[in-house]
Amino acid sequence: MQGLLLKLSTLDADAESAVRVIAYFDSLLRDHVSVPTLLAATARLAQCPVGLLDAATGRRTRTSPRGAVDTPAEAPAQVRELSDGLGAVWMEREGPAHGLDEIVLERYAVAAEVTLERAAALARSGQDPALVELVLSAETGEAERARALRLLGFAPSTPLQALAIALPDRGPDRGPDRGPDRELAAGLRAMGHQVRATRIGDTEAVLVATTLPRDLPEGSRVGIGPELPGARAAESWAGARTALRFTGPHDRVMRWSELGALALFADLPEPAVAGLADVRAMERLGEESLAAVRALCLAGSVRGAAATVHLHHSSMAARIARAESVLGFSLADAAGRLRAHLALALVRLRANLRP
Repeated sequence: MQGLLLKLSTLDADAESAVRVIAYFDSLLRDHVSVPTLLAATARLAQCPVGLLDAATGRRTRTSPRGAVDTPAEAPAQVRELSDGLGAVWMEREGPAHGLDEIVLERYAVAAEVTLERAAALARSGQDPALVELVLSAETGEAERARALRLLGFAPSTPLQALAIALPDRGPDRGPDRGPDRELAAGLRAMGHQVRATRIGDTEAVLVATTLPRDLPEGSRVGIGPELPGARAAESWAGARTALRFTGPHDRVMRWSELGALALFADLPEPAVAGLADVRAMERLGEESLAAVRALCLAGSVRGAAATVHLHHSSMAARIARAESVLGFSLADAAGRLRAHLALALVRLRANLRP
């Protein structure tokens, strides 16, 4: 602080602005912001790209004043090293430096050190699971959820997505699971996503602070909730759990945003779904006919379906005909294919409703 006061004494007219810079970063630290939030806030203040090297992961992150994030191949020549080997920070100003750049960089470095140390301490403390469960619970009060979010490194306004990942049944005598569900969370972390996770019942609950890519690593069945502010994380979790119920062996990832009216069927009891004639008929189809119907619903035509599963179109047509004889309705028009598509979704739902 003494060194900082000496710098302030040389700024004269800019001293008041420098004090505001200090207050700005102090406010960020009081709010327990995450590393991505710190970068975005610093870039907006400096009005130039800023970067950070996290020595623990070796990852470099750069954020622009407009919030665009990328991963530069290397840091610029001039960086500010952080204490205790935590990493380094930098600013990428084009043209001459501004009068407050040194103060901004110094306070940015201090804030980065505190934020990285907090993140490491939180990871070591094992608080994540209980805090994630608190954030996702519909019974949690607004103030309690906001506090839990900050302890996890999220602001209540941070856009979050909840993921519900089906855990395999390990059985009473088997060890802890290390399957694709854990690999997915680890993979998202490796991609630079800010991830917090815990186990809730037979589901892995994951909170992600950035928009997920369209294609996720193959593995366990995953339901993805809508992107909502952290204060509404319980709603995203409810959507993720509903989406998970519509997943199956061939539809391993389902997004709440893509369910549409199908979500209304999630509240039906299992006997009501099982009693539907179309569901019973679809469950009588063999795997070969099911695959043909599924391909037809996705492609919209027999030729398109045949190309999808690498069959001659006449062979596909024969399989569709056999399926129609069991289903009791035609798949030749859009109405029939819609009916079949709904029945397929309800078959997946029923499988996930069974005790």
